[in-house]
Amino acid sequence: MLQAYVVHAVPGRARIKLPGKRGDGLFFSQLETWLRDCPGVAQVQINSRAASALISFKPEGNLTQVARQARLHRVFKLENSPPPLKTVGEIFSDQLGQVNQMISTGSRGHLDSNSIFFLLFLALGMKQLWRGDIMQPAIPLLWRAMEVLRDLNGNVQK
Repeated sequence: MLQAYVVHAVPGRARIKLPGKRGDGLFFSQLETWLRDCPGVAQVQINSRAASALISFKPEGNLTQVARQARLHRVFKLENSPPPLKTVGEIFSDQLGQVNQMISTGSRGHLDSNSIFFLLFLALGMKQLWRGDIMQPAIPLLWRAMEVLRDLNGNVQK
């Protein structure tokens, strides 16, 4: 079920976020209609780019009622706090993992990102050697190729 999070709540209004639907104008249009029909809801303001909904309640309404209705109708599940944010390193690592998976799948397991980097550094090092640039940058490139090869062999042996 779609996860929603309380950004802030005060008596009479609350803002929720639905990050899984960010930018989905059709979903937020339908959500706005659904929320306006919920018992106890007075007004709804939707921002699909921010993935948020600002809900104003009638005196008899509250966020608990909306959360109960949303879960009952399988619209979303409301949590009190958002999940912790990922660091830039974690996001980058996730993206590299996906690229590595695509390379491995596309080559039927013959290549991965380490293999690609090994071949790239080896080729660049050989090019520099061919040009006569022995000390710089040929040596660092060849050294890096060997590091990648070592890492490759370490992963194979495990």
